[in-house]
Amino acid sequence: MVDRVAGAPLKTAVGADSISARDVYGGAGFAGAYRMRPYVFVCAPKAQTLPSLLFIIFYLKKGGPFMLHLLYALALLLLLCGACAILAERFTLSPALLPLPVLSGAVVVLYLCGVTGFLRVGAVAVLLALAAVWVVGLVQYRPAGVAAAWKRVASVPGFTLFLGGAAFIWLLFCVQQPMFTQWDEFTAWGLAPKMVVERGAFYVADPVNLKASFTYPATSLITFLFQPFGPWAEWACLAAIDTLALACLAAASALPRERWAGGVLVFAAGFLLPFFFSATPTGSYAAQYVNAMADLPLAMLFGGTLCLYFAVGRRKIAYWLVALPLAVLTLTKDICFAYGLITAFLIGLDLWLAADEPCRKAFPKALLRAGALAVIVLAAFSSWGCYTAAVTPTADTAASVGSEGLSYGAVLVGGVKQLLGMGRTEKFAQIMAAMGSAFFTRRICLLGGGIMAVAAITMVAAAAWLAADRGAPHRRVLAAHLGFAFCFAALYLFHLILYNYNFSDLEGLALKDYDRYLAPYYQAWMLAMLCLLARGARERLAQLATGGAAAVIFAVFCWRGVPAAGFWSGADSLYTLRADVQNRADTMNTVLGWPDRVLVISQGDDATRWYYYRYELTAQVVNGFGGFYGRLGETQDRWDSDFMNLVESENWTLYDYKAVCVPDTLVAYMAEKDCDYILIDRADDYLQREFSPLFEGGLTNDMPATLYHFEGADAAVPFTLAAVAESGVE
Repeated sequence: MVDRVAGAPLKTAVGADSISARDVYGGAGFAGAYRMRPYVFVCAPKAQTLPSLLFIIFYLKKGGPFMLHLLYALALLLLLCGACAILAERFTLSPALLPLPVLSGAVVVLYLCGVTGFLRVGAVAVLLALAAVWVVGLVQYRPAGVAAAWKRVASVPGFTLFLGGAAFIWLLFCVQQPMFTQWDEFTAWGLAPKMVVERGAFYVADPVNLKASFTYPATSLITFLFQPFGPWAEWACLAAIDTLALACLAAASALPRERWAGGVLVFAAGFLLPFFFSATPTGSYAAQYVNAMADLPLAMLFGGTLCLYFAVGRRKIAYWLVALPLAVLTLTKDICFAYGLITAFLIGLDLWLAADEPCRKAFPKALLRAGALAVIVLAAFSSWGCYTAAVTPTADTAASVGSEGLSYGAVLVGGVKQLLGMGRTEKFAQIMAAMGSAFFTRRICLLGGGIMAVAAITMVAAAAWLAADRGAPHRRVLAAHLGFAFCFAALYLFHLILYNYNFSDLEGLALKDYDRYLAPYYQAWMLAMLCLLARGARERLAQLATGGAAAVIFAVFCWRGVPAAGFWSGADSLYTLRADVQNRADTMNTVLGWPDRVLVISQGDDATRWYYYRYELTAQVVNGFGGFYGRLGETQDRWDSDFMNLVESENWTLYDYKAVCVPDTLVAYMAEKDCDYILIDRADDYLQREFSPLFEGGLTNDMPATLYHFEGADAAVPFTLAAVAESGVE
């Protein structure tokens, strides 16, 4: 959680998570706003079969690097699933349990190699390790034994659904080529994996367009695992994150073969949970499985790790199987430090209250094992902080909250004091009242507010309790549900404190992104209860109750939550502006290199185009300024910003966000920021009238996007032509 750049209230006009709804979404309210791409492979009967087959072959042949991404991903899936089948045979585990810890183990290896500066070496090590498992399996079990193991795992629904679902997602996304659409994907969550893939190193070690402390590396690493050597592809990033989510669902649905129906129901219901716990407006595009932000991995890893623990229980190997996804969960987002500790607490609670021995005797063992998991969480969280502080020792990497730069400890202590009524400010009191009301009135799921979500989860937990045997299984369900409820209350109060310290008055009182911050917890809570319900000892009751719960989720989804478009369909209108900026940036990138520093000017911009360029350009995009800089040497009335619209005076009302700038101060600012280039994306009458003498060939208000090289403040013509891009979209 970070502060937005001063001087540019970027999100206030466009919504919480989308870039410029006016431009990007192209008016989703009117008919035809979503144009579906006509990519459907149909096996036509008889005479049509050969043409269809030839079309598919032609498409695959024409795919170029996209097809290389797809073939590599499918080969990696095959390698990974084969390793899971062999390991399941070796350790007598359900194969559906293993994709999550194996993928998590790969991410941990990449992380350890990344912090030492050998990220691509880590990718090679992961591939060699998976191949080694295959070799050992072939030697130990012979090819016939490995083939038999594959046949056995193919009958396990969780494993088959993972493999089939992941392969389908990769094929679908390769055809549809989905792109990023969410605001934070261009400020951090999509930019970070892009830089990691392109540079083969953590972005914090070579910070070009990103602050080191903004994102955590888990989503970047799972993306890098699936494209470590080829060019960057957004759709492959989205498919990789979805693959991790499906691995979590596989762990939740890892049931014995005779309960295959329950496994299928849990997997299907779990897949719908991101839609069920959402506040997506009716008729809009649902980005649940087509975005690079950490919300989906957070929810799935939190719930999947606990489901993995419920399945492996107290086996000796359980610690390592759970520790790996727990470490990845911690490295997913800054708030995941709290989620990691909650996971360790819930596991410890289960080890204590659901043990076969008396609680007094079980407590020391439970405390020791839960403490060991908490150490994993602390080590993962602190290691990333130490790494970012070491490679970029600046104020931006310090662990702080809000514009005042308070430490997490100071925020927590101050927040607790205000909760207890000591020195409570008016802002805190208003936010506390808003949070209390939001639990009942703010839509968090398809049924309504948080109270409805908790009621639905409690009903599933009650069914799980009824389906469990008496004794330890009963206590397990009760401890898990009450533990989740207790931790949710603590997390809710923690977010209250964050709204007070980490947000402006306007954003805090509006409870900005309330549903985004809390929906992952509800999703994981429901997934864990569904897992416990399906694993109930009273098999018939458990299957009936699981089927009923899944049917209700599906019915509510069909009744109130089916989006107009989503991961299953292309929506070209979302990408019109993206494609325009992308085409222009491709032209500029033929000239630019990563060491170059570029100032981007797009008159009339609302930050959308600026952030698109910041994402697309293979160069360092320099921040602009806001306020007044109309005379040389007078910088006291300007402030750091990101994008800027150049205007002649503060009285101009043409643009919402403006920076008073004249030719002399523009040249001075370029020199001050050590810029190499300036990109004029869109000009206007003011630039044409006042700034033309500075630029080779002059400027016009209808000029195409043009890149100029900065020759220096003393040059007769400070800006010389470097590249020109044409586009018909404005």
